[in-house]
Amino acid sequence: MADKKPSTKQPTRQTKPLQEIQTGEDSIAVAGSVTDSAIIHGQTIVLAERFWRDLKPALPAEMINQATAAYLSYLADRHYYLNMKGMGVADRIPLKLKLLDLYVPLKARMELPEGDTWKRDLSLAGRDITDHEQEVLHFGDPVPLIAVLKSHAGMVVLGDPGAGKTTFVKYLAIKLARGEGAEIGLDNYLPILLPLAGYANALQSRDIALDDFIAEYFEGIGANLPVSDMLTEALKVGRALILLDGLDEVRDLNIRNTVVERVLDFYSFHHRQGNKFVITSRVVGYRAVRPSAEDLAECTIVDFEDDEIEEFINHWTSALEKQAQGNTSIAYSDAETERRELIDAIHQNPGVRQLASTPLLLTILALMKRQGVTLPERRVQLYDQYVNTLLSTWNRARSLSGRAPGRDIDEIQTVRILAPLALWMHEVSPGVGLVGREDMRRKLEELFHERGDVSPHQAARQFLQDVREHAALLLERGPAEYGFIHLTFEEYLAAVALALKGQGDSKPIIETLSAHVGEQAWREVTLLTIGYLGIRQQLPKIAGEVVEALVKEKPGPAGEAVVLAGDAVLDTWPGGVPLPSREKVIQALIETMQDASIRSELRRHAGLLLGRLGWRPGDLDRFVEVAEGVYQVGVKKEAKEIPYSYFIAKYPVTNIQFARFVKEDGYKIKEYWSEVGWEWRTGKYDARTLQDVERDWLEHRPIAKRNMPHYWHNIELSNPIVPVVGVCWYEAEAYCNWLSKKIVAIPEGYEIRLPRDEEWERAARGVDGREYPWGDGFNKTAANTWDSDATGSGLGGTTAVCTFPQGASPEDAWDMSGNAWEWTRSWYDDEKKYRIVRGGSWIGYHWFARASFCNWSIPLMFNDDLGFRVVIAPKDKKSNQ
Repeated sequence: MADKKPSTKQPTRQTKPLQEIQTGEDSIAVAGSVTDSAIIHGQTIVLAERFWRDLKPALPAEMINQATAAYLSYLADRHYYLNMKGMGVADRIPLKLKLLDLYVPLKARMELPEGDTWKRDLSLAGRDITDHEQEVLHFGDPVPLIAVLKSHAGMVVLGDPGAGKTTFVKYLAIKLARGEGAEIGLDNYLPILLPLAGYANALQSRDIALDDFIAEYFEGIGANLPVSDMLTEALKVGRALILLDGLDEVRDLNIRNTVVERVLDFYSFHHRQGNKFVITSRVVGYRAVRPSAEDLAECTIVDFEDDEIEEFINHWTSALEKQAQGNTSIAYSDAETERRELIDAIHQNPGVRQLASTPLLLTILALMKRQGVTLPERRVQLYDQYVNTLLSTWNRARSLSGRAPGRDIDEIQTVRILAPLALWMHEVSPGVGLVGREDMRRKLEELFHERGDVSPHQAARQFLQDVREHAALLLERGPAEYGFIHLTFEEYLAAVALALKGQGDSKPIIETLSAHVGEQAWREVTLLTIGYLGIRQQLPKIAGEVVEALVKEKPGPAGEAVVLAGDAVLDTWPGGVPLPSREKVIQALIETMQDASIRSELRRHAGLLLGRLGWRPGDLDRFVEVAEGVYQVGVKKEAKEIPYSYFIAKYPVTNIQFARFVKEDGYKIKEYWSEVGWEWRTGKYDARTLQDVERDWLEHRPIAKRNMPHYWHNIELSNPIVPVVGVCWYEAEAYCNWLSKKIVAIPEGYEIRLPRDEEWERAARGVDGREYPWGDGFNKTAANTWDSDATGSGLGGTTAVCTFPQGASPEDAWDMSGNAWEWTRSWYDDEKKYRIVRGGSWIGYHWFARASFCNWSIPLMFNDDLGFRVVIAPKDKKSNQ
């Protein structure tokens, strides 16, 4: 390449700004490269003019428009990005995520008239509602907070720390500051957002009306512009939305009462002009100052459900990748991968799922996932981060005013008290999470006495005051009752106490945990104790001794201890327990999985654990021979002959086997697919004239999702050693064609394919016409069907293909009854619309799992209970398309 000749042209002086913003009647024209902030500032000029257009303010139009524009710009600049301060790992990550990009609409339950009932399955912060909260608030069905605000002049929004109260008022402020109020039904309102703690501070030094405090609070943000006068004008014309945040941050009860009185005076005067109000507060401490006024609604934020959690994760991953890579296809793909991993991590473990129901805790979880912490296997690290955050940094940073709400507390010393306190709470009130204040005070005095404190009584009283006023972890739940913000934190800190109690000796830990095997309230404590030993304390040998004791002694109901030990190893692997301990647990899990005396749901759990721990059956790829000859077919047991021997896979095709096909580009190589199958894969099939049922299955699986099994990313259905499901007939056929290229020892004249209907039935029932592979009569311990558990409600999903030795056929083919329906090569009808499927499934009744039962499906179907197995059998000379 020739060298470029240096330019002799002199640089010219910039005569025009880098960007130009021009405002018109209803729009903004932007030229050049500008920032979001510049666009927002340009918008505020238009918004200010529009806001005052039909009103008659006392101030001159130009002056009030300028003041309004400056004020709206201030609000947008102040709250445009989500505040990540105080969220632990976020302090080390350069993130600038827009609040509007991440916000998920909150729901709350409304107060109902006296005598109405409320639902008892209500949950706040992962816990049940307390008696005190039941007395204070009567709850109805959840409704969107925005809907409450639109329907009332004012609303009090109650919620636990981290429930999203402050984010909600910031969201309202930004939406209105950007002129987007119409989108939420609040068009042409001017937001006034300020902290009630700031007003309380002002009241302590002098008597000041709330109107005057608002004027002072915003004075100076618009240089020499009359911002305070502008806000006064907005109140006069009834177009203000007053957002008063953090009533609970007013610590002194007398001052809090005064604040409430002044707020009610302000509300009573201004709401009649059409102004709207939002007041936020924790549930704790609210009853003592509970305001009452005309059209002032009261509602309590409830936990995120699965839909809200997934919506937040969608927003979060999309915003992260856009920031890192821009609005590109790569960013979209990476966001989808991150989204799926985060959702799987949350739903894998009930403890993590409970925490994800609170917006703050869900955000911290997402941040830790971004930092590379493996979830939920490393839950101990996650909970440790949560505890540090809630005890210290978040509480200091969360105030709207930006000032710390109270004095700092010693995190290490606080945990050393909280851990044994949590263990005591869990012992006296397992699964409830609440204890009386006097009982707690006495326990604290005991703990401080044991630590050698000179004044245990004073120390206990100060501790209770500190955790109530300066921390977000242990809270006063009501009159004379205390509990943790989440029951999960009680369980984690109880586990910390147990681990510390051992002092490097596993015996006291084993003794305590063994006494509670089978008790649901102690399950999480057990897992976290072992995790804390192996990961946080770096004592894998001690953690290994605990899990080995569980599988050796097997305390509690049959199978429970072994499955518990398996969960603990999975939680801490790799590195949390020694390899020999892991191997002993795996061997115990195999025995438990195949033991007919163990409850079927525990057998299923053991099999899923084995798959996730990396264990594989040694004969997973084995075929069993089926001899030629006569057998009895159908319900009538009529004689029929198969004049050739063949070989059928011992197990249905599992996810780990199908993964080889996916990894080797089986979905991309045309030669593995039949002509019709390739049309399905590439979307050409969709252009055919189709029946409604066919069109429906195609629409539920667009072309972009035809490159892997439909349930490939479902955490349970994609377990390595359960049957692959969510595959249509064409995918099963393509797998057979791919496999034929991998197996060299195929007898001459034979091929690898799906079994014909008669081949499947012969392999399942032998030659004597038995009803099920194991014999006549259904056996709950031999198959995975809807009738296989004690309650008759199924096992909840597919099982490892090697779970039921009791269900093996005479030819030693496993899983031919239940678990997943299996595609066959045979047509069900002369018109060749439906393929025969055999074997029943985990969501089918036991009579579907009879060896003679014949079902059918269109080839496009891809249910979560539909898989296949393969045969090595004579080539099919007839066209089977």
